[in-house]
Amino acid sequence: MAILKRHPSIETARSLGDDMLAEIILRLPVKAVARSRCVSKGWCATISDGYLRRRLPLQLSVVYFPGGRAPRFACADAASGGGLLEDRDLGFFPFLDGAVVGDACNGLLLFRTAGTARFYVVDPVTRRWAALPPPSRDARLSMLAFDPSPSGDPSPSPARRGYHVVNFTGRWRERGGEVEVFSSEAWAWAARDVEFGVPPGALSGSMHFHGGAVYALASDPDCVVRMDVDDPELACAVAELPAEPEDGDGRLAHSGGRLHYVARGGAQLKVWVLDDDDSSPAALRWRLKHAVKLDAVAEGGHGGDDDVRFLALHPEKDAAYIWSAWRLVEYDLTRKEVTGAWEFGEGEKNRVVKSWLVPSSLYLSDCPLADAHTAHVQC
Repeated sequence: MAILKRHPSIETARSLGDDMLAEIILRLPVKAVARSRCVSKGWCATISDGYLRRRLPLQLSVVYFPGGRAPRFACADAASGGGLLEDRDLGFFPFLDGAVVGDACNGLLLFRTAGTARFYVVDPVTRRWAALPPPSRDARLSMLAFDPSPSGDPSPSPARRGYHVVNFTGRWRERGGEVEVFSSEAWAWAARDVEFGVPPGALSGSMHFHGGAVYALASDPDCVVRMDVDDPELACAVAELPAEPEDGDGRLAHSGGRLHYVARGGAQLKVWVLDDDDSSPAALRWRLKHAVKLDAVAEGGHGGDDDVRFLALHPEKDAAYIWSAWRLVEYDLTRKEVTGAWEFGEGEKNRVVKSWLVPSSLYLSDCPLADAHTAHVQC
């Protein structure tokens, strides 16, 4: 009987030192890194090491509408500086035909079955999904709250990567109302009577989640409401927005651990930052940080200023991600230049509605959906 010999490349891989092995792995696409865990126990241990995880690039992900059809999900390596946004197949989710995307947050999607109170949280990269128990009341507005790396930890344990679904039930009072919150850790909904600090009708529906808190834009007066999801009473605080009038809808985002407000002012996109610790918004002051000419962002595209729309800020560096002329661009706010561009397939007219960047390490460890309430389908 012939004796099977090991392939020489396997022996070579085993002979590499940990430092050299880490440098090789860092140059692989995130999907290849995930598959490389199966090469050997040594590779698996190296990839699981926290030091390597912290050095992995961010993953750029988007929710988009292709030509008016049902929303889709795509992602790309943010470190590449450009290329194609790769569409991810959502066919593993069995309720795709009867459910709609209600929200998305840091790589997770929130689905709801039309005409019912059934919610599902879906991870399109790890191909896992969870069916949530129904809430006690129907929701007027629902949002997903998920932080992939709380407290600045790029590789937290699954228990620290829990998610919440926040339902605004529409049972309003003069300056507050009922909010029902689902916790993945408790696997239950909890209803609270919350004092928003503004009339409920002033909440715009433009919401942003970061560091355990929901930030909601409100009008009359123009302000931001911070609701602490980690607090049992969902304590709220209010901070006024910049007084300068702006055109169109503003957006909230975090970068460098600070809250930013981004809005269009005439032919410019303006970015304000809160100078102090955003844990107490009522005591904070906004400072104009950047003013970007929209024609500079649209340059090289096929549309004008009206096609330029802010999507997200880079969580660490001074860069904005903007939808312009049917492509997603990375714009360096300090150098005032486009430093990356991602497109869909040739001839497609897609409109991105949400974008975020999350650590690739999120996709190399246990997903926050990986528990007894979750279905998992292998690629």
